[in-house]
Amino acid sequence: MAYELVEHPRIFITQSQMVDLVAKANGSLGGEYETIKSAADQAVREGVQPPKSRHHMPLDQVCLGIAYLVEREKGNDVGAYVKAIKDYWGDGSVLGLEGSGHFGFQAMVYDWVYDGLSEDERKRFGDALGEWLRWYTDKPEITLKSGSWWYNQTWGPAHLNTPNTRDGITPKLFVALAIAGAGTKHEGDAKQFLDSWATRVPAECIPAFDRMGGVWSESMGHGNYGPIAVIPWAFEGWRTATGEDLFQLCSKTSYLTEMAEWSVHLKMPWCDLTAWIDDNSGVDLKGVARVSPILAARYNDPVGNWISDVAPPDRYHRPLWFRFLFYDPAIKSQSPAQMNYSLSRHFKGAGHVHMRSDWDDPNATWAFFGAGPRFGAHARDDEGHFLIAKKGLLVGRAGGMGHNDRDYYAGGSLAFNVVTVYDADEEFRRLAPGERGMSEGGTKNENDGGMIRWVYNGHYDVERGKIVGYHDDPQITYAAADLTEAYRSHKVREVTRQFAYVKGDKEFFVIFDRVDATRKDFPKTWFLHMPTEPVVDGLETVIVDGHVAQYDGAVATWVSSPAGVDKVLSEGRSRAFLKTLLPEGAVVTKRGGDGHGFWGHPHEATAQYNHKGDRGDRSPVVPWRLEVASSGATEREFFLHVLEIGDESDDKMAPVVLRQEEDRVGVALGEGQDAVVIWFAKQGALSGWMQVGNGEQKVLE
Repeated sequence: MAYELVEHPRIFITQSQMVDLVAKANGSLGGEYETIKSAADQAVREGVQPPKSRHHMPLDQVCLGIAYLVEREKGNDVGAYVKAIKDYWGDGSVLGLEGSGHFGFQAMVYDWVYDGLSEDERKRFGDALGEWLRWYTDKPEITLKSGSWWYNQTWGPAHLNTPNTRDGITPKLFVALAIAGAGTKHEGDAKQFLDSWATRVPAECIPAFDRMGGVWSESMGHGNYGPIAVIPWAFEGWRTATGEDLFQLCSKTSYLTEMAEWSVHLKMPWCDLTAWIDDNSGVDLKGVARVSPILAARYNDPVGNWISDVAPPDRYHRPLWFRFLFYDPAIKSQSPAQMNYSLSRHFKGAGHVHMRSDWDDPNATWAFFGAGPRFGAHARDDEGHFLIAKKGLLVGRAGGMGHNDRDYYAGGSLAFNVVTVYDADEEFRRLAPGERGMSEGGTKNENDGGMIRWVYNGHYDVERGKIVGYHDDPQITYAAADLTEAYRSHKVREVTRQFAYVKGDKEFFVIFDRVDATRKDFPKTWFLHMPTEPVVDGLETVIVDGHVAQYDGAVATWVSSPAGVDKVLSEGRSRAFLKTLLPEGAVVTKRGGDGHGFWGHPHEATAQYNHKGDRGDRSPVVPWRLEVASSGATEREFFLHVLEIGDESDDKMAPVVLRQEEDRVGVALGEGQDAVVIWFAKQGALSGWMQVGNGEQKVLE
C-alpha cells in the first residue's frame, strides 16, 4: 500500500513531462494542439459552455487546462485560461453533487490548473469535488457495490459522469488524486480511496483481468462506452501520479496487454467496423484510439500508435486531447501486418478465436468462433457461435441491434449459429416485459431450446463453454470446444463443436457437432443465419410462400451483403455454398424475409410469430436462416457441415465427400492429389486430423 504522490500536475501530465509536451505541441502533434488551443481561446472569448448533457465531455474545460499548462511552460501569459475555468466554476456548486456531474474530468482540470488557484479556491473547489468520493457507495473506497471488476458501470463511462456509473472507480480515482494534499475537508476520504486503490487493484483487479484476458466480457459495444477508455486512463493516471506502473503487473494475456490486439482482430476487413459479437453494435476503432497510444507506450507496441493514426476521424471535429497527451512520437507506428501479427489468435480468457486470410486486403476472408466463460452480465449465451465474412457479411447473427431490456429474442439462443435441443417443459430465466424495471413493449422470448439464460443474471463468472483445442498453420486454423455446460444437464450429456478454416486457392469452413441428448425425442436443430436469401436445391416443399420452405437434403448458396453498413472497403461480393453431410436424412428449412426474420423456435407452439424488437432494423441486417433438423431416431447424433467461400460468379460447389470409419468421421474437400481430408473423433477427446492428398495425417490440437 506504500505510494507517494508527485506534486501537481499529476494526472496524465507531470512537470517532468512538460518539455516533451511542448515539443509535441511545436512538432509532430502541432495540429492536435492547435485545435485544443483554438477551443481554449474560444472559451476565453465566449465563456465556458456547459456540456450539452451529462453524456457529453466538458471539452471546454479540458482544452483550457491543457492550454494553460503548455502556454505556461512556453512562458506565455495564461491568466485568461485559468480565469475562464474559475469563472465557470464560480462558487464551486457546479463541481458538487448538484452540479453537472462531470466530476472525473473536472478533477483532471483541477489538478492541471492547481498552481493557478489560490489556497481558498483550491479548498472551495476541492471541497465540492470531494463530495463525489462517497457518492453511490457511501464509503470513500472501492466497494464493488453493484458489480464486479468485469462490469462497465463499476468503472464508469468515458464521459466520467454519473449516468451508468456505480462505483465509478475511474472518476473517483481522479478526484482523490486531484484533491489529495490540497487541504480540503475531504483529505481523509481522498487518502482512504487511494489506499483502497493501492491495495485492491494489484491484489484483486489485475488477477481478475488476467482471467478475462484482452476481450472485454460485455463486448466492444459496452466496452467502448466505458472500460475500453477509462481503465487504461485510471492505470495511466495512477502511474503518472505515483510512478507505480501497474500495467507491468498484468500477465501477457491480461486485459490491458491484449486489448490492442483484440481490437484489430475484431475489425472486419470489408468495413471499418468491429464485429457484432455479444451485444456489440458494430463500433469502429475511435473508442480504442482514445487509449491505444497509452498501450503502445506501456507495452512498446507500435500497433497502438497505428490504431490512433488510422482510426476514423471524429465526425464532430472535437479536439483529440487524448492523442495529444498520450501519443509518443518516438514509437514508430506500424500496422499489424508490419508487426507480423498472426492471422489467427486465440484469446484464452474469453475463449474467442479470430482468423483471417490477410491483414491489409479489404477483400480478405475473416471469421470468428467462440466458446468461453461468462464474466459480465451483458455477455450473450451463444457458446459455439461463429461468424464468417468476405466482401461483406456471409454468416452473421440474427439481424438488428437487440438490447436485452427491449428484445428478449436477442438475449436467447435463436439469434446465433448454434445447436438447440428442445425440451417442451424447459423454462428459461427471463422476465415478462415491464417487470423489475424491464422496458415496456419488450418481446417475450419463449422456450427456444437453447442454452441456459445467464444474460443479465448478475456480474460474476459462470462456466459455459471451453476451447479445448486450438491449432493454426498456413493450411488450417482449427478450434475445438466443449459446450456441454452451456445447456441444462437434464437434456444433454454432451454438446461439442469443432470448427476448421481450411485455407488455400479454395477456402472451406468445416463445422462438426456431437450432440448427445438424454432422450431421443428431444429434437435437435442446427441454425445458420445469413444476410441474403439462400437458394437451396433438392425437393422443395413450400410452407409460407416467399418465406418458409423445406428441403430433403440440399446444397444452399447465397451471396455476401454489407448488412446495412454504409462504408464498405471491399469490392464486389463473395458467394457461399453450404452442404449438410450429417445427420443422414436431415430436413433443411429456409426461413426469413420481411416478417419472418426473428421467428421463434420451430418446435415451440407459442413462439410461432416474428420477435422483432425496436432495434431490429439496425445493422447487421440478417433476415434469413437455415434450420437443419435431425430425424430424431437416436439420442446421440452428429452434424457435419461444409461451407465453401468463393466468388459471386461461382456456379457450383467443389466436390465434398463424406468419409466414415468406426471411430471417426471425416470429409474430403476437392479431388485429386490436392484433396484435403479433415477427420473428427466420434467419441471421447475432441481430436481432429488433417491430411492433404496422400501425405501424412496432421494432428489438430
